[in-house]
Amino acid sequence: METTTTIAIAPEERGMAAITHLSGLAGYVIPFGGVLVPIIIWMMKKDSPVISTIAKQAILLNVIAFLCIGVLIALALTIILIPVAIIGGVVLFFAAIVLPIVGAIKASDGTYYRYPVIGLIPQQTLARV
Repeated sequence: METTTTIAIAPEERGMAAITHLSGLAGYVIPFGGVLVPIIIWMMKKDSPVISTIAKQAILLNVIAFLCIGVLIALALTIILIPVAIIGGVVLFFAAIVLPIVGAIKASDGTYYRYPVIGLIPQQTLARV
C-alpha cells in the first residue's frame, strides 16, 4: 500500500508540517498532549488544507492508539492472551513512535505522508480542496 501521494508541501509550510506530525508525540510528555496539541494546531491552521489534514491524522493516530491500549489491557486481563497483549503492545508502541517521525522527515523534504490505513479519512478532505 502506497503511503505517499503526489501532494507537495509548500516550502513555507514544511516546518509546520513536520512539527504537526511530531505533535502527536506530545502525549509522552504531557498527559493527553498527543491529542490536545494537534487539535490546537488544527484550530490555528484551518486555512491550510495540508497542515489541518496532517493534524487530523495525528489526532486519529492517538485516539486509535488509546483504544488499542484499552483492548490490549482487556486481553491481558484474560491471562491466556497475555502474550498477544504483549506483542500487540510492542507493535503499537513502535508504530505510534515511528509513523510520526517518518511523517516529519517526509514533510521536511516537502512530501505529504499519509499514515497507513488511518490516513485515508483525513486525506479525503484534502482531496476536495
